[in-house]
This record gives sequence, C-alpha cells and structure tokens, in this order.
Amino acid sequence: MKEYLKENLTLSARLFWKRVFVRTVFWSVRAAAIIYGFGRRVVEAAAERGLNVREAWNVVPRPPRDSFEPTPFGVGDFLFLTNKLADARREAAEVDRAPRASVVIPVFNKAEFTFQCLRSLAREVDADDAEIIVVNNASTDETGELLARFGDALRVVNNDENLGFVDACNQGARLARGRYLVFLNNDAVVLPGWLDELTRTIEADDSIGAVGSMFLYPDGRIQEAGAIVWRDGAAFHHGWGGSADDPRYAFARDVDYCSGASLLIRRDLFERLGGFDRRYAPAYYEDADLCFGVRAAGFRVRYQPLSRVLHYEGATAGKDTSAGFKRFQVVNRAKFFEKWRGVLERDHFEHRPENVRRASVRSNAPAVIVFDDHLPAPDRDAGSGRMAFILKSLAGWSRPVFVSTGKQRSARDERRLWRDGVETASAVDCPRLLKERGFRAAIVSRPDLAEAFIPAIRRAAPGVKIVFDMVDVHFIRLEREAAVTGDARAASEAARYRELEARLARASDLVWCNSEDDRRAMEQLAPGARFEVIPTIHTPRARGLAFDARRDLLFLGNFAHRPNRDAVHFFVGEILPLVRESLPDARLHVVGDNVPPEIAALAAPDVRVLGYVPDIEPLFASARVMVAPLRFGAGVKGKIGDALAHGLPVVTTAIGAEGMGFTNGVEALIADGARAFADATLRAYTDAALWRKLSDAAYAHLARGFTPEVVRHVVNDSLAEIIGLARDDNDPHATARPASLDAAPGEPAGRAQPDARAES
Repeated sequence: MKEYLKENLTLSARLFWKRVFVRTVFWSVRAAAIIYGFGRRVVEAAAERGLNVREAWNVVPRPPRDSFEPTPFGVGDFLFLTNKLADARREAAEVDRAPRASVVIPVFNKAEFTFQCLRSLAREVDADDAEIIVVNNASTDETGELLARFGDALRVVNNDENLGFVDACNQGARLARGRYLVFLNNDAVVLPGWLDELTRTIEADDSIGAVGSMFLYPDGRIQEAGAIVWRDGAAFHHGWGGSADDPRYAFARDVDYCSGASLLIRRDLFERLGGFDRRYAPAYYEDADLCFGVRAAGFRVRYQPLSRVLHYEGATAGKDTSAGFKRFQVVNRAKFFEKWRGVLERDHFEHRPENVRRASVRSNAPAVIVFDDHLPAPDRDAGSGRMAFILKSLAGWSRPVFVSTGKQRSARDERRLWRDGVETASAVDCPRLLKERGFRAAIVSRPDLAEAFIPAIRRAAPGVKIVFDMVDVHFIRLEREAAVTGDARAASEAARYRELEARLARASDLVWCNSEDDRRAMEQLAPGARFEVIPTIHTPRARGLAFDARRDLLFLGNFAHRPNRDAVHFFVGEILPLVRESLPDARLHVVGDNVPPEIAALAAPDVRVLGYVPDIEPLFASARVMVAPLRFGAGVKGKIGDALAHGLPVVTTAIGAEGMGFTNGVEALIADGARAFADATLRAYTDAALWRKLSDAAYAHLARGFTPEVVRHVVNDSLAEIIGLARDDNDPHATARPASLDAAPGEPAGRAQPDARAES
C-alpha cells in the first residue's frame, strides 16, 4: 500500500496526507494525555482519601524474566571493597570476639551472583557484629578464586564435592560462633537494614525462634511476603507479584514458614532441632520443615517485611521440577507431608484461594481495629507517641489494624507500624473490614472520629466492643481557652463537646482518659460508664550534662495545638522580659512542628524558633530548664513527660502540671501569673542544689507512673477484660488454630518453591 501511494500520488499530495496523519496522531496523543492527566489526578485524589491503588489495579503480574543480569560493578564499589578488605585484615589481627550473627552462604558456581551477594553484605554487615561463612560446594567456575580474594573478610569452607544446600548449611552452622544463624542464598542481594531488622525482631521477643525476610524480584515486585503451607503440604508464596508497600503484605506477622534463602534462627535452637533434616538432602522443603520444628519446640516464626532481599529466583537451581536439583521439590513435598501429616490436617487450611488471607497470618489472637485522624508520628507530637505505644502494646497479644482518616501519609511512620506488626488500612475499607475480619474490639480516638464511626461500627458489627479514646477532654480545654482569651467560638465549641463527649462515653463499653483529672470530670458527666487512665508514655533517657555545663531555656510543643501557641506568646511577651532582668544572656529555644507565621515572627537573638527538630536529644541534654507556661489545656502534657524522662527540671503552671501528680517544689516548680512564673524560672535556673533535687525527683517520679512497663498493663488488661479474655488466658503467642478451619471466620494459622500464581 505504501509503495502504491508513493507511485500514484504527487509530492504535494503525499505531503498533505503526511501532515494529516501526523496531526491526527498528534491530537490523538494530546487527547490521550489529557485523559491520562485527568485520570491520574482523580486517582491521586482518591488515594489521598484512602484508595489502595495497588489493590484496585489488579493486573495479573507478568512472569519474571528468565535472564539474570547482575548489577554492574562500578569504581565506587571497587574502592569500597578494597577498603573493606583492608579493614578486615586489621580486625583479624585484633582480639577475637564472638559475633552476634553468623551468615551462612552455600554456593555452587554462579560466581557473578556470589560476588553481588558479597558486595551487598559488605555494605550491610559490620565485621564486629557478624561473620560471613561461605561453603563452596566444589564450584568449577571462578568462585574459588573470588572467595580467596576476600581473604580474612570471609570464613571459607571448600568441599571436594557438591553436598547440596542442606548439608552445606549444616556444615557452615557447625563452624558458626554467633548467637544467631542467618542462612542466605548466593543469588540474593541484601538491601539496607536487612540484618538489623532481623536481629531487632528476634531480640524484641524471646518467644520468636526464627525470622524471615521479604523477597523481591529485581524489578521490585514481591516474590514472597511470608509463606503458607496448605493442608496437602503444598507451599505458597503470599503476595507474589504485588507491591512491596501494599499494606496487605507489608506488616510483620507470624507465618507458617519463611524461605531459607534469607532466614535467621537462634543457634541454640537450631542445634537443639538437629539442624536441617537430612531427609530433605540435597535441597527443598528443609526450611519449611525447620520452621515447623521451631513451632513444635514452642517458638514462633516471624515474617519481617522491613528486612528485604532481591532474589534471583531459580538462578542457581533452575525452574524445571523434572530435572536436576529442582526435581527434589516434588520428591521432598511427599516426605514433608508424611512427617507433618497430623499437624497439617489439624492446623492448616485447605488449598483454596478464599483461604489465602486467613492463612497468611498464623494467629488466633483477637482482632482489634483502631481509628485515629493521622498516622502516629512520635517525633512530632505527644499524642502520636501515646498512640504508637498503644498499637505496639496491642500487637504483643492481638492483631491490630490501624485506620487513619487523614490525607497525609508518611511512608516512614507507616513502616514503623508495619515493623511492630500493625496492619494499616484505609477508612474507605472499614465497612468491608468490619464485616469480614471478626473484630473483637474497636478503639476510636478523639470525639469527632468517634461521632462518625461508632454508629457505623454498631450497625456493621453489633458484637464489637467499643473503646472511646478521648486523648484529652476537649470541652475542658475549650472552656479554659474561652476563659483566658474571651473567644466566643471556643465557648461554643466547649458546649458542643461537653454534650458530645458525654454521649459518646455512654455509648461506649470503655473510655480511655488521659489523666485522673479528666476521668473525674467525665465520671460526673457520664455516671455508670467505665473509665481507665492511659497517660502519655515515656521511656527514661540519658540525663545529659551536669548543671554547670548547661544553659538556656527550652519550650517544646506541636503548634497545631492552640494551647502551645498561646503559651509561647505568653512567655515571650510577659515572662521573658522579667527573666531578662536577672538573666540578660538567657535564651529560649522554641521547638515544635507546624510553626505558624505568628510564632516564627517572635524569633530574636534571645528567642530561637527552631521548629521541627528531628533529633531533640542534644537540646534535652544541654538545656537547663524546661518551661511550660500553659494557660489552658487538658490531660497529661507530653512535653512535661519528655522533660522528666531526661531529668530536665520543669517550671509549669497548675494546668501544665495537671494529671502528673506533682508536689510543688519536689518534682517541678508550679507557678501561675507572669511574675510568679518568672521567679520560679530564675530559681530553677540559678540554684544548683534545687536543680539537682528537681532533676532526681522528676526522674524517679516518671518511673513510677508513666513508663511503658506501667502503662502497658492498663492498656492490655482493660481491653482484654471487656472482650472477655481473661488475662491468664491472654497468651500473645498462641498459634493453635480452630478445629474447623475452613468454616471458621477467624484468622489461622520451606524453601518449598510454592505455587506462587494461585493467589486471587
């Protein structure tokens, strides 16, 4: 056709039709771009309001590439590795120290992959903290020469024959000196934080026996996010082909097993179990068997998604299950089923797509859903620190799902929850979650959210027990604000919240208040309701410099909160001039997120408005006095708890001291009015003996009522009681599953190379 037109059309005609063609395509592309741009904006707007784009864009993943292309090696890598090797030689000459972890890597050929694996380990592993043991299974390529070049940076075992994965791992484990063994494939590249996340997870809980990583394909898609073993012994990669940041796959949880391509286990437990069972030699199903043994010994197997590896699946053993080592995947499945038949038939689900979600979490712990208006950011406001602690406490014995109604989502803050085993979800999914998940309790934080969600929860799941978490009593704070400022709007809001908070308290099964003062006020408004006090939570910190080495005043508070804005205005405008009369060189450091222009405008040589400070520890360590001149507010003030946790003396008002249980002059100085506050500030700043007395008493006072150990019991016991879970039976690590697994509404319960594509 092209040749016909070329021969029969004049040049001008051809140019005309060429222009028509190009312009048609141009406007078609332009129209597509407009449609795409509009669609993108719509999707972004929906995502801000809770759409899970990854779940909605349910496109069947394309199969991974069969070709494996190791990452190119650059000059920077060369220089880094040569320096690392030099350091290893120097360290080898020093006193021999037992490492925390021993990384065991069996290899057979594929030197390129082994090099990429070792290169990633060199950047990730500290030689003081971990040793690397490579078992060379009679490789015939450049592997031997490559390993020799690493010198003392590695402990290398050279075998005369290929022993296979099982025997090579056991051989390397016998040489290990670390408290933990970490088995790693040579076709894996570890990502930043890989080992720290594994060790942090197992050291946080003595009941955890083994921890596994999230496996990613080189293009970033999930290969495995924890693994499932079905009742027939078939293994299954949960999350296959999905996004690493999809909340459905990204939270830590107990699982059936984790792949031995990156698996940490306690060394003493591994030895007690006899290592990898040799019946699975040379390879496949030995890791599933080991994880079953871990549970049989009374420990848990944990999946930690923040420990991530790129895994070139099949790079070393291939993918054909009818030939080579890969055929043992089929052979060993039958052996595995025979060994664990009783456990599989009793505790595992039938191999059906509708069972995937339930089978992906190995726990019968009660499910709890928690609502708040933003993701907790503990470094930005005290309420966030309190909520983060509540969620972490719940994750120790239940299965919490956290729902944020805010538009802004911080990947860092969300991953912090995932690390602790808290699943996150969108508010738009709540009706479905309430119907499907069988929640035993719902915790709704703040009155506006409670007003919106409690009726919906009652309709969707009438049996769910409701906890109204007040954070602070809003009507008290607003009444006080109106009294100080004369703001008619604050007075109107106070009246509305008084009625609302009383009504919500009566409609709830349990109310969490922030202080004893708040509790007493609410008991008068809602007699008969059940109340518990959950204050802000603070862990004692290092106490910093001595009195003589310190200087300056510190104020801390999030300026989205009106009491903090008023407090800074009050201090700078009325108190600081009085302090300057005796301390002309004293400076005030103002720290806190969401600084408005009116606060920024107060900056001066003696007033440093720092705003959000990621690491505030140096200021706590060097400031001499914390000032909290709050004229209105309610509940326990997190800024004061933070100061106590560092042994930093506090000068505050009666409202600032509310709920803390202070005695004036013992744990803090309490003063109202500009002159009295200035005098108290001067006393704390200049009297060394008083400063030390306040510091010691405040530090001890915090330990008696505001530490995680103290508050955790109130959180857990109060919730367990209303859902009918006696504390003696509240075993956070129970893994037994319902007898009738396929009908039960609750949650369930190798290197087995699962059937990854079966998930729907």
